[in-house]
This record gives sequence, C-alpha cells and structure tokens, in this order.
Amino acid sequence: MTSNIMLTLAFLAGVLAVYYLTPKAGRQWILLAASLLFYLSADPRMLLLSGGSALWSFAAGIGTERAGTKGQKKAWLLAAVLPALLVLFVFKYFNFFVGSVWSLVGAAGLSGSAPVLSLALPLGISYYTFKMISYNADVFLGKREAEKGISGCGAYLTYVLFFPQIVSGPIERSEGFLAQLHEGPCYDAALFAEGMQRIVLGLFKKLVIANRLSAYVDTVFGAPESYPGLACVMAAFFYSFQLYCDFSGYSDIAVGMGNLLGIRSRKNFDCPYFSRGIKEFWSRWHISLSSWLKSYVYIPLGGNRVSAVRRCVNVLAVFLISGLWHGAGWTFLIWGAIHGVWNMFARKKEPDCGPVRKIWQTLVTFLGVTLGWVFFRAESFGAALTFLKRAVTGFSLSYLDIQNSILPFTGDNTCAAYFLTACGFLFLLFLYERGRVYGKTREKGEAYLSVFWLVLMTLSVVLFGVFGVSGFLYANF
Repeated sequence: MTSNIMLTLAFLAGVLAVYYLTPKAGRQWILLAASLLFYLSADPRMLLLSGGSALWSFAAGIGTERAGTKGQKKAWLLAAVLPALLVLFVFKYFNFFVGSVWSLVGAAGLSGSAPVLSLALPLGISYYTFKMISYNADVFLGKREAEKGISGCGAYLTYVLFFPQIVSGPIERSEGFLAQLHEGPCYDAALFAEGMQRIVLGLFKKLVIANRLSAYVDTVFGAPESYPGLACVMAAFFYSFQLYCDFSGYSDIAVGMGNLLGIRSRKNFDCPYFSRGIKEFWSRWHISLSSWLKSYVYIPLGGNRVSAVRRCVNVLAVFLISGLWHGAGWTFLIWGAIHGVWNMFARKKEPDCGPVRKIWQTLVTFLGVTLGWVFFRAESFGAALTFLKRAVTGFSLSYLDIQNSILPFTGDNTCAAYFLTACGFLFLLFLYERGRVYGKTREKGEAYLSVFWLVLMTLSVVLFGVFGVSGFLYANF
C-alpha cells in the first residue's frame, strides 16, 4: 500500500467513510487506528519499534515537565533524544559509518570485510524521529505543555505516525497538529475542497511529470558514458524537475489528505525554482525540514549571535546534517557541503532589480541547484564526476547527438513525441507556478486552484498519468 499512491488514496476513502460517521470526540482514535493499520501494511515488525519509540518519547515529555530542576529537565531531554538518535543511527547510518572507518584504516593492514547489519529501514524513521525530537525539545524549552493521559497518549501517537505524512513528511510541528486533534477535527467544506485540489495537483506532478521523467533519468545516470554529453545535461535538468515534482507532489497529496480529514498543515514547497538566490531557495524548498534545522540546530548553536567565523561553521554544520538526513553516503555529505558553502557567502535577500536581472539571478540559482543535484543523485562521488565530465567533454548540438539524446525516452521512433509531451507538461507546470508567484493569487497562497487548472490537471492525470507501483523518492530518506 505504501508504495502505490492509488492504493493509499483508496485506503483514505475507506477511512473517510468511517471518520465522518464517528462522533467528533472519537475521530482522533479513528486516525490513530488508521495510522497503525497503514504502518502494519508496510512492516508489522517495525510498528513495534516506531510505536515503542513514540511511547517512550511521550513518557519522557511528562518526565521533563515534572522535573524540579534544570539539570533534571536536561537529563529527561537527553533520555528522550539520545535513544531516538541511536535507533536512527543503527538502522540508517551504522553500515555507512563502519564501512567508511573500515576503508580508512584498511590501508594500515586491517584485513577482512567490514561488519554489516542487514536491517530494513523502518518506514518514515527520519520523519518521525525529527517529530519526536522537536516535541521533547519544545517541552524542555517551555514552548508547550506535555501531553498527558490516555487521550494525550493517543493524540501523540497519531501525531508521530499520522499516515498521510509517514512516508515522506512533511515534518509537522506538534503544537498545531495536536491542538487540532484535541479540538476535534470537523468537516469544513472549503478545507475539503482545497484538499481535493491539492491532491489533484500532487497527482499531476507525480504521475504525469515525475514518473514520465524517471526512466530517462535512470537510464542516462546509469551509464553516462554510453550517451552524448547533451543527454547528460538533459538528464541533470530532468532530474531537477523529477525530484521536485516527486517530492512536492507527495507533499501536496499528504497535505491534501490531511485537509480531507479536517487537519490543516503548513505547505512544504513554495515554487522553489523561481528563487533568485540560494537562501531564498531554502526558504521555499522542503520548508518543514529547513525550519526544523533552523529551530533545533542552527539557533541552539548560536545562529547569527556569534562571530562571522562561528556563523559560517554553524551554517556548514546545518547543511552537513541536512545532507546526512537525506541519506547515508558521501554524495549526500558533498551535496550538503556544496549548499553549506554557498549559503555562507550568499546574501540574505536579493535587492530589488529589473526583470532582466531577476531572470538572470533565477537562472543562475537554478543552474547551481541542478549541479548540486548531480551529486545527490549519483551512486558515488566518482560516478558524479564521470557524469559531469561526460556532460562537458561530450557535449555537442549535432543532429546525431540530439537524436541520440532523445532516444533513451522510449528507445524507438516515438521518443521525439514522448520528449515533446514531457516538455509540454513541464511548461504547463511552469505557467501554473508562475501565476502563483507573480499573479493575483499570491496573497491567497494555495487556497484554491482555478476551475481551468483543476479540470486540465485532472484530465492530464486520467489521460497521461504513468500509473503502476511507483514509490516516492523521498520515502528512501
């Protein structure tokens, strides 16, 4: 179920049928039951781990609030955070860490292979771990009261394991989500309509664009030396769009599913490829993670209240953590380092300027981000360098190279039509998002899509969607 969005939506329909027939006071328990059932469909064994971790985090929150001294509160906070990080390390980073250390000391004469743990990665572990840490940190800082009692425990488990968000986020903060649960979610026609529109937009991004580009990207990144440099350039740009449409598409669907259940969530993307600088990009891309890292890593490290050198170290630390959060590999660390160094020297906000300069700034930012995505996508640092080398040294605009660069779409004479179709849908998304950024709907955020866009995207999904079992890229992180 978790790997197929259509099955997930069918599951949601069943939940909705029961949910709105249940009295308002009992709806949080329906959400908890649905979330537990959804997690069971992925891996029943991992539910013991995630549920047990959430129960301990809940108990630690109560202990933190009741502690009499600051030292005791810190002890409870560490008791909550360290086990969560230890579990995350064992399941996600142990093999990478041990393998890296083993390779470093191998030159000193160490023989044999590094020990490897054959453990399946629990569904959503990176997301629910950060949820639990933020909750316990907020209780420690006095920003919120700890959840208590049976009702509070049920609400907290629902917050941690909320099924629309467990696969790929967003990383929702506890205060807003839990307040809505305690009030009792109710049917809101406007919110329900907004949720339907968000889901349609997410399906358009995922099924019509991301899934359509994935085969080309995988083919060229898998063997860049077999294709012209132009194909590598195209694959890099297409991966930028694939990743954005895949992840922001899931975020739209997740937020939309919550809306159908009467739950409001903050948006996770805000047209990031229209950014004029890298700092603006990170205020628009994966907003829930960016704000989490700012609140619980950057500010505690001193933020901007320290010397210029220390501030640069803090920025680099935040982006290295962001890289590691995305995956256990050197390519993710390199990607994080690229963005960390870039953010060290970038302006906080680009000054107002004419349209030509704005377009230039946007293009430069997008090109830099796309270059970084090559390391994010590549299997290794060497593979990324090979890919970039081929893109530069093998680049040409000859008729034969253009033909061979389009061929990987289908492998036959339909490749040109497929390529033009993909570009057409990208252009539609560009027009839609450009209207949101520069049009009159900017002040309303994402409240409503026009009837035109809603009908067009719905028809596109039905007629041109690439269906089948297709997981979300960020579910791997």
